[in-house]
Amino acid sequence: MIDCFNQANIKRSIASAAILLVASFFVAVGVAEISFPESLLTFTDQDWLIDIWPKAYRYNIHVGIGACVVCGLLIIPAYKLQKDFAIRALETLCRIGIGGMFIFASIFKIQDPHQFATLVAQYQFFSALHVDFVNNFFALVYPQFELWFGLAMIVSPFVKESAFAIFWMFVSFIIALAWALWNDLGITCGCFELEGAQDKAEAWTSLIRDIILIWPTFWLATRKNKSLIGVWRR
Repeated sequence: MIDCFNQANIKRSIASAAILLVASFFVAVGVAEISFPESLLTFTDQDWLIDIWPKAYRYNIHVGIGACVVCGLLIIPAYKLQKDFAIRALETLCRIGIGGMFIFASIFKIQDPHQFATLVAQYQFFSALHVDFVNNFFALVYPQFELWFGLAMIVSPFVKESAFAIFWMFVSFIIALAWALWNDLGITCGCFELEGAQDKAEAWTSLIRDIILIWPTFWLATRKNKSLIGVWRR
């Protein structure tokens, strides 16, 4: 009887894992379509699709949001099949995904703080507050926060503190992007590239991405402090 129960649990866990892997693929596609429309994970930039539908590339944000919605819907059956396993797997995936993204985002800024400071100045946020001197300090310190809190999210047990810090970084990104859009500033967010003035539509895509990703970050801030190995210990 116990063996049958264990076998049923294993089967449900495998099914839940398979669904979560598919959900992970969809969220990866979603983030790629929203923020990296010419990457390997995107579909709207494929030549065969553009030949059929020349305006397909204009709908990358719609496809990205749709993919994220599908991911959310897939989590429901995975959760129902095996609640405990699904929660552990989701925490692991979110910590690696969000932490890894912040580590990746910090590299370019740490390598070229002068260029990042120039991009920060283009937001004109500190200028409006008459504290221009903060631009350089911000450009030096903020990427370090991204790097170390991103690492802490993955390799340390302090998930609550790391997620809390990253949550407020997302809040600051959202405020900055909303400010740029409100003032009609045609700039990129500076998250993954250090280019200057661009099509302001890129600010919209970055804002949408951050609004989506802030929710799993908030959820991580409610989790108990455990290492990734500890998450899977009984």
